[in-house]
Amino acid sequence: MKILESQSATLTNYEVYTHLMEQRARYAKKGMKGRRPGNLETVVKELLEYFQEAPSPLGSKPFPYNENTIRTLFERLRAYDFTKAEFLMILNLRPTKPENLNTVVEEMEGRFPGEEQQLEICAIITEVLGKPDGEAERQAMSENAIEARKEIERQGENMELDE
Repeated sequence: MKILESQSATLTNYEVYTHLMEQRARYAKKGMKGRRPGNLETVVKELLEYFQEAPSPLGSKPFPYNENTIRTLFERLRAYDFTKAEFLMILNLRPTKPENLNTVVEEMEGRFPGEEQQLEICAIITEVLGKPDGEAERQAMSENAIEARKEIERQGENMELDE
């Protein structure tokens, strides 16, 4: 395989997820497990797991995306003049509150000075991409915090052993 044009397009998480699911189905249908590189299945499996766990929008039930989601959201948000990178981040992260939107929109207070306009943008995002499952997000954040603490403890133990 040869890369002809690097970064000629940027994909959303949904597009990557769809491609991986289609590729997995295609390989399973043809029974081609033995022909793929050994680590490809591991990478695909881990990436799909990442996409399907909270707080990722792709982990929501019911599944919030379909073939028309990107087009619909783009049309609804066109008036706000988001950059491609901002639009991509909105699709990937699904910010449903102004404080979350502020993390993906550059100079948000200057571009969208009123809270009313910011809430309007969030309402459009929620309408098109769905509302996140708050309980699943809280649980995932709690589990991630526990894992982070364990990792810090392990690193501390390793540093003590090195001394």
